Amino acid sequence: MKRVNVVIIGGGFGGIYTARGLEPLIKSDIVKVTIINRTNYFLFTPLLHEVATGGLTPTNVVEPIREIFRHSNVEFVQDEVKTINPETKEVGTATHSFPYDYLIVSSGAETNYYGTPGAEKNTFVLKNLGDALAIRRHLIASCEKGSLTDDEEERKKLLSCIVVGAGATGVELAAEIMEFMSEMLCSYYKSCKFDKSLMSVNLVAASPDVLPQFPEKLRAIAEKELRHDGIKIMTNMKVTNVDPGKITFSDGKTLEGNTIVWVAGVKPSYINIPGAQKEEKSGRIKIDQFLRVVVNEEIFALGDASGTLPMLAQVAAQQGQHTAKTIEASILGLQPIPFIFKEKGLLVSLGQWYAAGKIFGITLKGPLMWWLWRTIYLFNFHSWRKRLKIVSEWTVNLFYPRDTTQI
Repeated sequence: MKRVNVVIIGGGFGGIYTARGLEPLIKSDIVKVTIINRTNYFLFTPLLHEVATGGLTPTNVVEPIREIFRHSNVEFVQDEVKTINPETKEVGTATHSFPYDYLIVSSGAETNYYGTPGAEKNTFVLKNLGDALAIRRHLIASCEKGSLTDDEEERKKLLSCIVVGAGATGVELAAEIMEFMSEMLCSYYKSCKFDKSLMSVNLVAASPDVLPQFPEKLRAIAEKELRHDGIKIMTNMKVTNVDPGKITFSDGKTLEGNTIVWVAGVKPSYINIPGAQKEEKSGRIKIDQFLRVVVNEEIFALGDASGTLPMLAQVAAQQGQHTAKTIEASILGLQPIPFIFKEKGLLVSLGQWYAAGKIFGITLKGPLMWWLWRTIYLFNFHSWRKRLKIVSEWTVNLFYPRDTTQI
């Protein structure tokens, strides 16, 4: 049997889980898998907010792709894809060309500013490690500047934060910022007469509620806990302009904040597949019931890049596993099975020791759900070495203030 070339664009959940699913065929020398990714690591994006607020070190939310596949013959290429040629079945980078029999496009998503003037220039975002570290540096710098002034109003201004977007990322980030800042102020700035009353975190949502994609009961739990922690929630407020340190709403009102983070939405990272169709509203690649790009059965599109399913890690992971089975069936001449997403639950962290979620139809909240949330995330990492390092850091954080090293 001729060895089948499978090329995967993207080292996120969709790409990695596809390659993991193909490992038995790789070891049997039936399939050769090549992963092309801009960075040499898999990034666990659901925990980026903990990097931004000193809960985890940057290296603990990434795993080197070569390490993940060190026991299998997956070929890894750190590069950026420039072209896809369905006629010749080749993927091209700036320097190389890679032939394929099957191509998986799992290129992920990027921040969507919705054309809001000034948003890209004047806000922080949270899509990669660099973004998380930039937020962290800015928060720490704001506290340092605040310690040098005796003007209480100036301190309040320096310690004011705005999070635009009240989806899961925005809610988790707002909760972590409030906890990080208040914990840091109380622990390290006592001599400066800082206290929690000086800081403010505003969570801004264009929707009527926070977590609009979550069930109503979970939305109510999250909103109650956020307000209890001192976070100001502003719903039905559409941002129309962003200036340095200030946002403007559609009704003309303004809100000032020294730290403004934009997590209001994402859009698919653009990659041109000749002949591929796109969803009208989202711009995501149209796919059939087998996750194949419409009009091309050798190309699959997964995760945030395609379809109409929610842009969640669990969607991309399940699609990756299913795509591996579809490719195996095709190689063996069997009929593929349509993909059906099976929601395993919805979880959201609301600060240390508190989370809310719905699992198997049951809504839970509190410390138990927080522990469960962390356990589930922990086992999404591929190596025990990484899991143990994360557990170790989380355990230390229970007894000591968060890391405030400005790197």
